[in-house]
Amino acid sequence: MILSPYLHASLDMLGIAACEYDARLEAVGWNNTFLQFFPEDDGEIYVGEPYADNLVRFYRCRLSPEEMPDVERYIAEGVARHENQTQPFEFIHNGRRLRASSLRAPEGGRVRLWQRLDAEHRTEAVPELVLPVFEALPFIPDGATILDAADRIVAANDAFRQLYGLPADRPVVGCTLDDIIAWCWRGDSPAGAWRAAIRNGLRYDGAPFEIELPGQRWLRVIARHGTGGIGFFTHADITAAKRQHIELVEAKAALQRANDELAKLAGTDALTGLANRRAFMAFLAAEARIARPLSLLAIDVDHFKAINDRFGHLVGDACLKMIGSIVAKQASGPRRLVSRIGGEEFGVVLGGASLAEAHRTGLAIRAALAHAPWRSLHPALDRATISIGLCTAKGPVDEDMLYGCADEQLYAAKRNGRDRIESRPLAGTRRTA
Repeated sequence: MILSPYLHASLDMLGIAACEYDARLEAVGWNNTFLQFFPEDDGEIYVGEPYADNLVRFYRCRLSPEEMPDVERYIAEGVARHENQTQPFEFIHNGRRLRASSLRAPEGGRVRLWQRLDAEHRTEAVPELVLPVFEALPFIPDGATILDAADRIVAANDAFRQLYGLPADRPVVGCTLDDIIAWCWRGDSPAGAWRAAIRNGLRYDGAPFEIELPGQRWLRVIARHGTGGIGFFTHADITAAKRQHIELVEAKAALQRANDELAKLAGTDALTGLANRRAFMAFLAAEARIARPLSLLAIDVDHFKAINDRFGHLVGDACLKMIGSIVAKQASGPRRLVSRIGGEEFGVVLGGASLAEAHRTGLAIRAALAHAPWRSLHPALDRATISIGLCTAKGPVDEDMLYGCADEQLYAAKRNGRDRIESRPLAGTRRTA
């Protein structure tokens, strides 16, 4: 959903601020009233800016130096509010009291709207309006408290005491919510994390916030303040739902780890731990689409059948593992992949490498193999050599043609005596759509 300039202008005429975010939580558009309500964003917000970066500015102009260490927590809570908001909530910013609403778009983005609330349209917390709430406290099923302008409790119902495990002789009136929760933890606190949750939650009237209690219990608190300074809080036990959510998140994380491990195994050669042919071809295809140099080394172990026949397959396997390790060490770097393509053949993709750079990598591999401790694999094994076919092209290029070119150079190296590098550039080829 992207609002038209006409809708932006219409919202400006109504005095409503609007800012749109896509499914990636990145800004896509805003109106002039938005910049009036949030002047810290004027000249700073840009299309594609992550919502979390927007919140950094929002909190920097709101928080005291004492609260700045908690800014990352506040930003995380703000992102969660953005993603999960279903009801409007209110807060004060730059001297304006704003009501924030949010509309989810079908494709997953959100349009956030802010409306300024005038004091004369808000309910005054006068005694004749507060008195019925006092009388209704015993009949409210959730925990409920009434607070004064200093956020100190002036009344609470029995459900509130039960939720927080407060004995009958534990004073409640005159305490803050922070005092009550500190008593609940009694020295066994989660680093005072609830204080930041309360402090930030109190800023947003009507927006639920969570508080953790000992014994893995969680409460949801919703605060509402009147202009007379009186606050009305409701407290509900969400432990069962929270535990289910945690179990679901943990199950999803475990499933993701398992899928990642399976994906890794699916793309990994069991013997050497290098990428296998499937991963090699996928990586080569991705690199071949990029408009920059791309080099490919096709490597084959010379006379490997003779090594297997003379020393046995265990020594042959150890030989392949040592060669794979040496090749990986010499060809390491960004946009590079070393793989065992099959049998005694290895492939090396060098994204961004010119023919000369790739040739130096091939020489370094051969030099390292010449000094490898072959006799540690078998006393009679004095060395193992490789033949290398090298081909380079300027992307985008057809990866099959590049692979075929490197393979041709590999066979040329075999024909010309082995233990050598044969190379050539692949000119005049481009990937077709």
